[in-house]
Amino acid sequence: MADQSLDRFRDTHSEPQQQFIVDAFVETGEIPTGEAFGIEDVEAAVVVTAFSQHLERNVLQQHGLTLETYFEHVDDDDYPALRKAAAKGEWHVFHDHAMAIAAARKAHGL
Repeated sequence: MADQSLDRFRDTHSEPQQQFIVDAFVETGEIPTGEAFGIEDVEAAVVVTAFSQHLERNVLQQHGLTLETYFEHVDDDDYPALRKAAAKGEWHVFHDHAMAIAAARKAHGL
């Protein structure tokens, strides 16, 4: 479903529209929804859930982390950069970050 939503998004939005929506997501953490944006609430929820599941299953678990334990160690100031990496599919950013967090947790006996 997430792939279908993303494909529909790419097919129905111009590049400037796509960039505006991605920029809004990076800045606020919310995907703009509604008729004006051509994105339904359920589509946004499916995409966010899919990204979260991918992050946990394909990145964090390799480092012994869950979404919850990972985000315990993420500063609010880092969220825009992480959202940007997720939007671009730059999963190496999360691997590097998760590796550092896992090492710190291990050093502190967590």
